[in-house]
Amino acid sequence: MSKCHVSELARVYTAIFKDAAYAYPTLKMEFEKDLTRLLSAVERRGIHVYLEDLPAVGKHLDRCLAGGQYKLSGLPLTKRFSGKVVIPKFLRGLYLLVFHDTGLLKEVPDTEAILFLRQILFAAKKVTLTLDSSKIENEVLEFVEVDESLPELDEFWNAEPTDSNQRKDIGYNGFCRSALYAERVNALPTHKRGQLAVFLAALDFLSGAVTASLGSYDPRDWRFKHGPGAISEKTGATNKYYWSNWSNSLENEYPIADYGFHSYTSWANRANRDNSIGSQEPSSRMVAVPKTYSKPRLIAAEPSENQWCQQNLLAYFSQRSRDTWIDNFVRFNDQTVNQRLCTRGSQDGTLATVDLSAASDRVTCHAVGQMFRSNPRLLNCLKASRTRSVRQTLTPKAREVVVLRKFSTMGSACTFPIESLLFFCIATAATLVSRNLKPCMKNVMALVGEVAVFGDDIVVPTDSRELMFEALEILHFKVNAQKSFWTGKFRESCGVDSYSGVNVTPVYWKTFNTGGPEALASVIDTRNNFYQKFFLNVSAYLASTLPSLTAYVDQNSGVMGLKSRLPVSNRLKRRYNEHLQRFEVLALSSTKTQPRTPTNDDSALLQFFTEDPAPGIPWTHGYLQRSRSQVKPRWVSENEITLSCNSKP
Repeated sequence: MSKCHVSELARVYTAIFKDAAYAYPTLKMEFEKDLTRLLSAVERRGIHVYLEDLPAVGKHLDRCLAGGQYKLSGLPLTKRFSGKVVIPKFLRGLYLLVFHDTGLLKEVPDTEAILFLRQILFAAKKVTLTLDSSKIENEVLEFVEVDESLPELDEFWNAEPTDSNQRKDIGYNGFCRSALYAERVNALPTHKRGQLAVFLAALDFLSGAVTASLGSYDPRDWRFKHGPGAISEKTGATNKYYWSNWSNSLENEYPIADYGFHSYTSWANRANRDNSIGSQEPSSRMVAVPKTYSKPRLIAAEPSENQWCQQNLLAYFSQRSRDTWIDNFVRFNDQTVNQRLCTRGSQDGTLATVDLSAASDRVTCHAVGQMFRSNPRLLNCLKASRTRSVRQTLTPKAREVVVLRKFSTMGSACTFPIESLLFFCIATAATLVSRNLKPCMKNVMALVGEVAVFGDDIVVPTDSRELMFEALEILHFKVNAQKSFWTGKFRESCGVDSYSGVNVTPVYWKTFNTGGPEALASVIDTRNNFYQKFFLNVSAYLASTLPSLTAYVDQNSGVMGLKSRLPVSNRLKRRYNEHLQRFEVLALSSTKTQPRTPTNDDSALLQFFTEDPAPGIPWTHGYLQRSRSQVKPRWVSENEITLSCNSKP
C-alpha cells in the first residue's frame, strides 16, 4: 500500500476532527489526543485501521445504539477508559454525549455526536482499491458453499426444453403443499409449526395476488434490449446484436426469428448463409468488482442472448408493478419509500429494517416456481432465460463450472425484480399472520406505509419481525443480524441511517485523487457531500486538492463544480460570447465519449429499432468501445453556474 494513500487519508481524518472541534469546542483537546491515537495505530498496523478496524467499531456502535447499551467488544481502538468506565478511551468525548459512564444509553442522546462518531468510524468504509486475490478467493468459495446449501433442482427446472405448444404441467401446487417446506417446518419445535403452516398458506395468497395483478406475459408486448453490463462470450467491445448462439431453451419461448432479428428476411438470410448460430446451453462468466476493501462483489456476466430476453422480462415486471397496487410496496427504481419508513421506524420503533446475507444467491428455483405457479407462460419464460451455470477462473480452489441451484445471480436482469416481489410476499404474509388477520386484499392494502421492499432491503412492522425471520429460514434465506434493526431508535435501509428520526448517514470517502478524470469527478462529488452536511474543513481540504479551474456553482447547477450556498465569486477567466450572446467562464468540465465501431452487416437495423433514437439526434450504429473520460477546461455559460464570476485581476 502506497504511503501517499495513508497520508491522504490522514489529512482527511485530520479535517474531520477539526470539524468535530468546531462543533464541540470544549472537546478540542480530547480530539487532538484521539487523532494522535488514530495516527499511531495506523503507523503500527497500516491502512487497514482506516479501511477495516474503524468500520468494524462503527458496526459495533450501531448495535449498541439499537440495544440501548454500550458493551465491550475487544475490537481495535475500543480499549475502555478505566475500570469503572466502559466507554472507550478513543473518542471518549463523543461517546459520553451518547452513553453514560456505565455504558447505558442516555435518555436523550446527542444525535450530532452520533453523526460525528459514525462519520469518523465509517469515512473510509467504501474505499475502492485493487482487489485482493485472497479476498476474491474467499468470496468465490462462499458463493459455491451457499449454492450447494440450497435444495437440488426439481423436475421442472431440470427438464430438457419441450415444444412451447406441448408444455407439461409445471407441478407446483403452492407453498403450503410443498413437501420441501413441510419437511423444514416439521423439523421445528411443535409450538412453531402451526403458525408457520398458516404463514405458508398466506404466502400462497400473496403470491397468487401478485401474479394475478402482474397479468399475462407475452414477449411481443415488451421491449427487448441489451443490458449495460458485460456479457459472458468475450471481454471487451463486441457486437451484441450479431448472435453467435441461441439455446434450445430460448428458442422454445423466444423464437429467434421473431425476437432476434428485425425481420424474417434478415433471419432467413443469416440462416441460409451459414450455420454460425449455435444452440448450446451457455454459461455466465464470474467477475469480481470492488464493493468494500474487505469484501469484493461477485457478478455473473450473462450470455448476450439470455440478457436480451431477461431485459424483456424486466420491462414486464417494472411496468406492470408500477401500474398496480404493488407500487405502494415495491418500486424497482425508487428507494424513497424504504428511506422514509426507515426514518419513521427510528422515531417510533414500530418498524424494523431487515437485511439478508447473500439474498440473491439464496433465491431458490423452487420458491420462484411456487411464486408464479399460476402463470405457466411466465414461469416457462423465466426458466428459458435463466442461465444454468457459471464459469469462473478466479481461483483454482473451486471448480471451473458451477451448475447453479439458485434461480439467478447478480448480473441477471431478473434477479432484482424476482427477489423484491418474493420478499414483499414473505414480509406481508408474516405481518398478516402475526396480527391474526385474514389474507385478503383489504388487509394487505391496510399495510401501506408499514411494509416496503427494495431488493433485499426490507421494512416490516416490528411485531411481525420474529415470524418473518423464522419464515425466511424455512425458505432458505439467512438474515444478516448485524445489519437488521428492530430495537432502540437506530435503523438503516437503502442508504439512509437514522437515529430517532435524525439522518446520521456518514459521507463515504471512496477513492484517492490520482488526477484521472474519474478520480477528479469522485473527489468533487465527495467534497460536495461533505459540504452538504456542513463538514466545512473536510470539504475545504478536498477542494484544495482540485485544479484551480474547478468552478464554484449553485446548489442546483448541473455544471461540474463545487456546490455553494453562497454567491461566491469564481476567480476564473471570463468572456462575452458574441455569437451566443452570453457571458461565459472557462471552467473545468467533464466529458465522456464512447466511440462505436461500425458493423458490416444488417444487425445495425436491429440496433436502430432497439435503441429507437429520437428524431434529429445524431445516431450511429456499431458496438461500443470502452468509454473515455476527459476533464478539461471549456467555456461554460455563466447562467449555468448561476453565481457571480469575476475574471482574474
